[in-house]
Amino acid sequence: MLKGKLVTLRATEREDLKRLHELERNVELVLHAAASWEPMSLASIEKQFERSLEKGNGWMAIEADGVVIGSIGLLNPNRHHQSSEFGVFIYDHEYVGKGYGSDAIQVFLDWTFRIQNYRRIWLTVASSNPRAIAAYKKCGFSYESALREQLYSDGQYVDLIHMGMLRSEWESKNIEQRA
Repeated sequence: MLKGKLVTLRATEREDLKRLHELERNVELVLHAAASWEPMSLASIEKQFERSLEKGNGWMAIEADGVVIGSIGLLNPNRHHQSSEFGVFIYDHEYVGKGYGSDAIQVFLDWTFRIQNYRRIWLTVASSNPRAIAAYKKCGFSYESALREQLYSDGQYVDLIHMGMLRSEWESKNIEQRA
């Protein structure tokens, strides 16, 4: 388990799937974070979980106050290039906008850079999600590019923003914080 100030990151277990399925039914939060939503059965989530176990690159559950509030993980990690996209989702309304996501990201970045030896971590975010963009900037991510009008979200086309961080930037930020 990886512990932050507010959250604990741990392997997702089969018994977490019902809770994650329940959280993903919060259409408004999912739409705000991911720009799209489709209903997904618990059986589909269970199949995805089985496939991720086979690949060995499963997601971590984000836990706060003894409750699963979301998930975080690498998307298509490339060990050769030491680079990966990542995603983070906090879908429990009680924990949104209160620093839990930022804490989870900081713990996750420490794990990816210091323990897993990744060189670059990047993400995509809808331009219609300014709260997430601000949180990513606060965590040290930099704007890299945008795909204009790439996503259809809530009746309009919005840009898909690419943000990234290099291990050297993460190390510099952590040295500054300790000083």
